[in-house]
Amino acid sequence: MGHTRHHTLEVGLNACGVEMCPHASHRSLCAVASYLHRPGDEDEPQSRVGELYLYSLAPSSDDDAAADDDDGETDAGDGSKPGFKNTPTEWRFTPCAETRHTRAIFELKWAPALTGGIHGAPALAQADAGGFVSIYEIHPLVEGDEGGTSFELVEVASVQCGGGGLGMATCVDWSPLISDGEDDSIDYFRSSRLAVVGADGGARLLARRESGELEVFDERESAHDLEAWAVAWAHPKSVLGGDFIFTGADDAAFKGWDLRGGLDASTPAFVNRRAHGAGVTCISPSPHDPNVVATGSYDDRVRLWDARMFVRPVEMCDAMDVGGGAWRLRWHPERRALACAAMGGGVAIVEWSGCESGVESALKVCESSDGEGADASVLPEIDSGTLRTVCAYDGHGSIAYGADWGWKRGGKEDVVVSCSFYDKGLHVWSPE
Repeated sequence: MGHTRHHTLEVGLNACGVEMCPHASHRSLCAVASYLHRPGDEDEPQSRVGELYLYSLAPSSDDDAAADDDDGETDAGDGSKPGFKNTPTEWRFTPCAETRHTRAIFELKWAPALTGGIHGAPALAQADAGGFVSIYEIHPLVEGDEGGTSFELVEVASVQCGGGGLGMATCVDWSPLISDGEDDSIDYFRSSRLAVVGADGGARLLARRESGELEVFDERESAHDLEAWAVAWAHPKSVLGGDFIFTGADDAAFKGWDLRGGLDASTPAFVNRRAHGAGVTCISPSPHDPNVVATGSYDDRVRLWDARMFVRPVEMCDAMDVGGGAWRLRWHPERRALACAAMGGGVAIVEWSGCESGVESALKVCESSDGEGADASVLPEIDSGTLRTVCAYDGHGSIAYGADWGWKRGGKEDVVVSCSFYDKGLHVWSPE
């Protein structure tokens, strides 16, 4: 499958992550993270600095595209661009907030769509090289000359939670929206928790109080033996429930943690050290199939797991080689496909042909389980299917560290945003 590139630009520092806002009223917002290590010398110590950028992603007119094609590539002899379909630019990035100078960023993550900030604004969590997790809210400023809105990135909470060594916070994830079980209203305390892992191998749980303050309320300093790169909350409708997290690290271990007994006091619910041939770099539970979890690794492979059994997750189908370290995985919002930032392999679109059925029975299992595992006879069925790469985007000039799904054009065409490190590239493109 080919691809159509719409627009590229160069950000100020090395681009290492890109995240599209899930809030319906702000779905055009694209947050971009950057990271720069300054080695230092005799006169100045080393430092790690970053910048946070906010763009609006929207379709542009053919006239605008023809007048302002600034992707910087030299045309081939026939007027086309090498490796790309020669079509007018249809999607463009527009800066919509002042650059936010910060510590070097490892991870950005938008709050779930209905959670938002204390004031109802979209909220964005950042994990950085200083060991801090910070929360920004996106506040509108003024109406632009052409109807566009400008925003301000307002830091509303921050807490240092890294430990040991360099003290870097490497990955953060918001807890999913959780009903209080009585009238389907949202339990905002449980839905305002965050999980974070760090370069010390530790895992920590944070809570955002009604006052807006962020605090560490539980931690496990020795969650992994080496640097931890990945953390994710289980889908709230999985048999694991909404009080369960997954973690992954350079020790090649994929672990699960039942939080009901406390992170520090509990042993892992499961540990798998054999499946991944190198460090576990990302973990992404499926939004479509509650008991399906995707992992990525430095061994260049994407794997899918059946997480219905507490003590022994099952690798469901053959791992997919994406041509480079699978640094980030983002599920498509409507179908069973993953956008994978594959480092030296560019960006891959991976489709899964399987599916899960029997979600209601999974919920009953979760409610009745005593924590020792589930009865396989009443577990939902999962068609293991296969993984296959349907598109490989090679338009980046250096390591691809970020990829996410952008707007959908009437449900007919996918739009992907991705970024690359050393060339500071931010791209928007469509698989064909």
